[in-house]
Amino acid sequence: MKLIIETGSFGTEWACINDKEVMIEAQSEVINPFFQTRREISRMVRLSLPPIFFHRRYEMVYFYGSRCGSQERKKKVEDSLISQFKSRVQIDSTLLAAARGVLQDNAGIAGVLANHSGSCFYDGKQIVASVLSGGYLLGDEGSSIALGRMFLSDVVKNMAPVDMAMTFYEHFNVTSNNLQDLVYEQKEPELFLARVAEFLKNMKEHDYVRWLVVRNFKEYFDRCILQYDYKNLPFCAVGHMANDFKDLLEEVAMGYGTQVVTAVELTPMKQLLEYHINHPEI
Repeated sequence: MKLIIETGSFGTEWACINDKEVMIEAQSEVINPFFQTRREISRMVRLSLPPIFFHRRYEMVYFYGSRCGSQERKKKVEDSLISQFKSRVQIDSTLLAAARGVLQDNAGIAGVLANHSGSCFYDGKQIVASVLSGGYLLGDEGSSIALGRMFLSDVVKNMAPVDMAMTFYEHFNVTSNNLQDLVYEQKEPELFLARVAEFLKNMKEHDYVRWLVVRNFKEYFDRCILQYDYKNLPFCAVGHMANDFKDLLEEVAMGYGTQVVTAVELTPMKQLLEYHINHPEI
């Protein structure tokens, strides 16, 4: 029996599999070792999951998530999960979850386009090359955080449509005089930028929003995808930005001569479970 965990921008999905069958599934809050302590992760896991999850003996616990790049953060998640399930734990990235889930055993380029972004070349077994995200200050092209940042930059420079800027000011109860202070005084400014992107998604048919999203995706391709053999490999992406703006992502991908997006899902969990069921040796 194995426990598969995939955590994304909006939550964590849990599934217990046995041979060819998914036994139990559940959802919980996001697990983020960048902001959470080991104790906080352990407590959230214990309080969020049905008791039946803790009454099983697992051969392995597989965790897929972002913000686990450093050994310190990996160990924080690993120790938290070991304390709860008394099983071996394997920590991997959301990118590998996307690649395994969507591409399965096929080589291709996998991307994550959610609050943050990432990309990699997957050879059908493992990630062999990737481009660093850079985070919300140095990168995250194609993400919702980047979209929010681009919009606010246009608002500050009076380049956004007047009607949309006024709607934004009213929605967030902010003025042009204190907008910058509001952004820079945020404890977690990237989360505010993601909220701004959610505001834009409610007007996703607006010509300006569509133009901004296309520009965001083009930056993602220019700075991330073009570093791979993008004309000879299929491209797939998971995450809410890919899911919400699938038509624009496909349009941009085809414009670069990339093979048609093979699949775009909100999360890779469904296909990831299929991968693990078909690969019991992992």
